[in-house]
Formats: sequence, C-alpha cells, structure tokens
Amino acid sequence: EKRSLRHWNNNINKKESKRWVDILVKASRMDFGKTEIIHVADRESDIYEFFREAADLKEHVLIRAARNRAINKTKRREAPSEFLFDHLKGMRAKGRSTISIQVNGKKKFREAFVSVIYTTISMPPPSNKTENKDGYLPMIELSAIMAIERNPPKGCDALCWVLLTDLPINSLDDAIEKIRWYSLRWNVELFHKVLKSGCAVEKSQLRDAERLKKYITLKSIVAWRLFWLSRSFKSRKNDCCLTVLSPLEWKILYRKSNKTKSTPSKPPTIEDVFFWIAKLGGYIGRRTDPPPGMISLWKGWQRLMDIVEDYQDICG
Repeated sequence: EKRSLRHWNNNINKKESKRWVDILVKASRMDFGKTEIIHVADRESDIYEFFREAADLKEHVLIRAARNRAINKTKRREAPSEFLFDHLKGMRAKGRSTISIQVNGKKKFREAFVSVIYTTISMPPPSNKTENKDGYLPMIELSAIMAIERNPPKGCDALCWVLLTDLPINSLDDAIEKIRWYSLRWNVELFHKVLKSGCAVEKSQLRDAERLKKYITLKSIVAWRLFWLSRSFKSRKNDCCLTVLSPLEWKILYRKSNKTKSTPSKPPTIEDVFFWIAKLGGYIGRRTDPPPGMISLWKGWQRLMDIVEDYQDICG
C-alpha cells in the first residue's frame, strides 16, 4: 500500500500513464480533414492531466472512470463532499438500454439490460503533486454517464460503467450513444490481438525502425482482413462471402476444402468460408469444439494466400 501511495503521489512525468497524454498531443497535431476525432479509452486514461490536456487542445474524449474520485469542489484542497460513483448511484435513472458485452473474458457475448444515469460534474485537480500549468489548475467541466445492470444473469458479473466526456449530454439518446461508442472499444483490442497472436509481429527479428514500420504496416493489412472476417462471421454469417473474399479466393478455397475441380454458381456464405479457412489452419471442427481461434484462422489464411499466389504464378 505504501508503494502504491508513493506512485499515486508521483508527478505525471514519472508515471507510465504519461504516454496517454503524449498520444493525445501527437493526435492533435495530425490533419484528419473534416473528420471529428473522439478519443475513446479505458480506465488507464482516467487522470486529471489527460482531461486537462484535452480541454486545452480542444480534443474530444470519452473515458471510462477508474475510481470514485471527489467531484464538484470549489477549491483544490477543500474537503470533498461528493464522490463520482456515489453521486451517480444516488440519482434516478433517466432510462434504460440494452448493450452487448463479453461474458467474463470468454468468447461468448450476452445482452445486458442497463439503467442509464447522466449528469454534469466538475473535476477538481488532485491534491497531490500535479504540476501547475500556465500558473493555475482549473476545474474541468465534464458530463458523467453511468450504465448499471441491476439484475445480471446468474453466474455473470453485473455491468457498471461510468463514462466521462467533454461532449454535451442533453438527452437519453445522447447518453446511450456514448455508451454504445464505448462498448465498441474492445474491437481495437481484438484487432491488436489478431496482430500479435495471429500475425506474431512481436516475434519479428527486425532491428531497424523503418523496416519494422513497413513490416507492421503489411501485417496490419492481413490482420485487418482476419479481423473483418471474424467480425462478419459473428454479425452476418449467412451473407455472401464476397464481402470478405475475392471471387478467385473463394473459388480456390471451395475447391481445396471440398476436394473438387468445380465451383458452384452461387458463392458460399461467410460461415462456410470462415470454417474452411480455419480447417486449413488445423482446426478440427468437431461438434463439441468451440469456434476457431485466431491462431488457426491465421495459419489457414497464410495457407490460402500461398495457394492463391501459386495459382496466379502458374496461370498468369
């Protein structure tokens, strides 16, 4: 506890979480045209300095709160009278919504029926070693949203998200929209899992930075296609596979998987090609087996691309 307390009191520049502030600054210098950029992040970004920097740079943020911090103070060292989580839980729900969440870290998903609470708060600077900036430490005005599941299914942890944003929340629809934005954040983690576990970019032996950048760029294209295939399988498995494979790719895959030289006039479904690719990568596909993982999909995809490349070399 003493070590944790010392870390808490450290200046932000001595903490690993400083990287979130640095990323925010770098993003603000990039030109995205007319596209509105909103930084959606998990609890690691719930630090005063991040919100302060975002306000100064006029960058929009949507962050999941990590702790029951003091709010609505008039002075920095004033004794707290209100705390974020307690304040929201004491309010009446403005409405309800349903969101899809992962079941306790497993591959399965379930629907969570949540009560939605929202209000505006003032975030005071912490009373530890936060650096002054431009001679003062401002209170930061934010919108706070709570999505809380009152009656979770048996054996499931109750969902309780508290989100902080600089965007205005003027209605229940605004609050539900931000909750849904945050619920999609895990897709970024899934993409990076594909990139690391499937494409194995961390095992690269490249030592030159420029070569490593090019390598990761190429692998990211492959990772995106695998990610897109995986998401399409979960959301629209009965659709035509032409949304995830080219005509040549699905025809070669069909012939290889069904051991035939002919192809049907109608392309197979996304579900069909998903399992065929996985089986090329070693997935057995017994009735009791869980859905294919990223490793078998990656290996199957590599094999399919090699077959397609050989076919193109032979046939010109």
